[in-house]
Amino acid sequence: MTFYSRRKVPRGSKEPQNTALVMKDPVTYEEAMSRNNAVYWKKACTEELEAFVKQELFSTVLKPIEHKVIECKWIFKTKLDEDGQVERYKAQLVAQGFSQIPGIDFDKTFAPVTCHQTLQTLLALANRYR
Repeated sequence: MTFYSRRKVPRGSKEPQNTALVMKDPVTYEEAMSRNNAVYWKKACTEELEAFVKQELFSTVLKPIEHKVIECKWIFKTKLDEDGQVERYKAQLVAQGFSQIPGIDFDKTFAPVTCHQTLQTLLALANRYR
């Protein structure tokens, strides 16, 4: 298990203040699974996939011949507590949507955005006509 630590150095010491022993998070799935703490990363990946299933975020379909599949990538982060000890291992599966070509791979983009004034008006109407 990899430990992350932060310690305060006494004043007057020749060491730099607030030194930290930091190990970088894995960049690839293969790197995460080859580390000593691979069990924890595997558990984090499993939790992420289980959350996808629970929230019904995907369905299995056949790939259309004329379209390419968007690849995905695992992002790994180690969450530390205030003492610098590992609190949890977090894994996120993200789509690499930047590989798509507008007009070829997709023709519509939808990004739900609202401005403050619109939301305020809707809430006022909902309050008035409840």
